[in-house]
Amino acid sequence: IATGGAGQRYRYTTNPEVATADGMAAAFRAGCELRDLEFIQFHPTVLYGHATQRFLISEAVRGEGGLLYNIKGERFMGKYHPLLELAPRDVVARAILNEMTLCGSEYVFLDMSKIDGAKERFPNIYRTCLRQGIDLEKEMVPVSPAAHYTMGGIKTDTYGQTGVNGLYACGEAACSGVHGANRLASNSLLEGLVFGIRAAGAI
Repeated sequence: IATGGAGQRYRYTTNPEVATADGMAAAFRAGCELRDLEFIQFHPTVLYGHATQRFLISEAVRGEGGLLYNIKGERFMGKYHPLLELAPRDVVARAILNEMTLCGSEYVFLDMSKIDGAKERFPNIYRTCLRQGIDLEKEMVPVSPAAHYTMGGIKTDTYGQTGVNGLYACGEAACSGVHGANRLASNSLLEGLVFGIRAAGAI
């Protein structure tokens, strides 16, 4: 089973339309144990809009100097974490949600205008924002959190074997235990590539 996560269970998500947890549900009906389903990672900065499936603005933008402001024009991350915009995803997502609640807004702003060569360094983000009428080199980008990654899933061992003999799972549908409650950026590659190869070998 390699059917991805459960992001489409949420109103706003970065996930494709097929990420509906069907594989997890099928495995559960077959007798598999599901684990850590309460741990859903919300990406803090996705492009605000009215579509339910939203475009992810990479945290690399904040790593390169992108700054967050509430709709009052105030930088706010200093109230929440000493690393400011470089705080972990869950901290930034909760901070943004809190600022949205306090200000009665549906988004905050991400300012990329001070990043040298932002247009060249983030070409896909630049083009996508431009299609929405936003020039990120001159304007702040409205962003809000959205469901991003399912930490839990079908419980497997380190070879993808589930609790049902002969049934294997890998990728976001599986829960091999490498994430804990909050996935680090590249651990999804570990889930897909490493455990995918190990499952194939075991099969």
